[in-house]
Formats: sequence, C-alpha cells, structure tokens
Amino acid sequence: KQNDCYFTVRCMMYGFGDDQNPYTESVDILEDLVIEFITEMTHKAMSIGRQGRVQVEDIVFLIRKDPRKFARVKDLLTMNEELKRARKAFDEANYGS
Repeated sequence: KQNDCYFTVRCMMYGFGDDQNPYTESVDILEDLVIEFITEMTHKAMSIGRQGRVQVEDIVFLIRKDPRKFARVKDLLTMNEELKRARKAFDEANYGS
C-alpha cells in the first residue's frame, strides 16, 4: 500500500511534466530523496534553533547560501503573508470584527 507522500510526489511529478502515471521506481526514488532531505533539514534546524523546536527562521538560515532555495522560500513566505491578510480581510468583511 502506498502512502500519502507517494501520491503527492506522483502528482507533483505529473505537474512538472512527467507522465500522469510515472514509473513506480521513479516515484519511490524521488520520495526517498524528499524524505531524506526533509529529515536532514529538520535535524539541522533542531540543532541550531531552540531546543526541540523547528522554526521558519531556522530553515531560512540553513538555506541562505542556496540562491534558488532561498528565493523560493522568500516567495512562499510572502505568499503566505498575503493569504493571511486576504483571509483576515475576507473574514472581517463577512463576519465583522
């Protein structure tokens, strides 16, 4: 039985131009790489930040020297803030605050 990560990776591969049903071996390899990357980054972030916690600033610090990753994280953080503001404005307009 495949897990949620498997299906997410498969959908992302398709979204980036792969076949709708990529080879299982390709998905497995990419899934392993993603899990390894996330695990490694989490361990590094836990070692530099507050003990036992991973914060956004820790991840930003770890990727600061990789221009592509740093730019992408900045874009995603900016987009997240814009979405928060939009949700807040929507809620205030509909429910008053």
